[in-house]
Amino acid sequence: MATIQNKIVNKPYFRTVYLLLLAGLGCICCTTTPEKKTGSESITTKDNDLKHMDYLYQYSIIDALLAGVYDGDLSVGQLRTKGSLGVGGFNHLDGELYMNEGEVYKIRYDGSVHKVPDADRIPIAFVKHFQPDTTLTLVQKGMDYEGFRARLQSFLDQNELYAIRISGSFPKVLARAPAPAEKPYPPLAEHLKEHQHGFGLKHTRGTGVGFYLPEYMGKVNIPGFHFHYLSEENRSGGHVLDFVADSLYVEIDRASGFVVQFPDNRSFRRADLQKDREKEVEKIE
Repeated sequence: MATIQNKIVNKPYFRTVYLLLLAGLGCICCTTTPEKKTGSESITTKDNDLKHMDYLYQYSIIDALLAGVYDGDLSVGQLRTKGSLGVGGFNHLDGELYMNEGEVYKIRYDGSVHKVPDADRIPIAFVKHFQPDTTLTLVQKGMDYEGFRARLQSFLDQNELYAIRISGSFPKVLARAPAPAEKPYPPLAEHLKEHQHGFGLKHTRGTGVGFYLPEYMGKVNIPGFHFHYLSEENRSGGHVLDFVADSLYVEIDRASGFVVQFPDNRSFRRADLQKDREKEVEKIE
C-alpha cells in the first residue's frame, strides 16, 4: 500500500485586522489566522481521510464534462464523506449541485430546489471539509460579481486553492441551471447553448459556496472563481453568473492540496480529453 507524506495544518486561533479603504471603495473587516505551522505525518491511501489532510476532493475532471461525460458512478452519500461544502452536477446533467454543511441540494432547470437522497449519482463534483481560516466582511454599495471577485482576489495567493463561502442579502442574483441532456450526449457548450435556463432572483438572502483555483488547474478544474447559490429556506438558486450585494460575509479555507478520483466507466475512458477546451470553459462561465 502506498504511503503519502502529508503536512497537517494547525488552525489554533484567530487574530483580527481592520482595513478601511478609501472613499468609494467601501470597507473590509478581516479575520485571519497567523502563519500556519506544519508537521509531518504518514497517511496510507486506504485511509482516504480528506478532512485530516485538508485537501480538496474532486470527482472527474472539467474536460470530461465539457466532452459530454454526464454520467458517473459516485453516489451523493459517498460524496458527503469527502467534504461538507462544494459544487457539482447530477447524472444526465439534471441540475446544479449545491453542498453546504454536509447537506446536498439539486437546483433544476425549472428553478425548483430539492434535497437530494444519498442514492442519487453524479458525474462531477468538487468538495472540501470546510474549516475557514480567514473571514472578511466586504461592504460596498451595489457591489457586483466582477467587483467582488476583484476585491477578494487581493486577499488570495494566485497559486493556492481555496474553498469559499459567501453570505448576505442580494438585491439581484443572476443564476442558471441546465435541463437534462439526452443521449447521445453533446459537448457541454453545445448543450447549454439550447438548454441553459437563467433565473433573475431579486431581493433574496442566501449563501454562495464555491472555489478559487489557479490557472494551472485548467483541464482538470475551472480556473478562477466558481460559485453556486442557494437562498434562505432553499427556495431558489443556481450556478452564479452575476449578482449585486451591498455587504457580504466571506469565509475562506485554504486547501493543502487536491485529490482527483476518475469515473470508472466506459464513457470517461473513451472521452476525447486531448482537445484544448479553454474557449469552451469561457463560454460556459
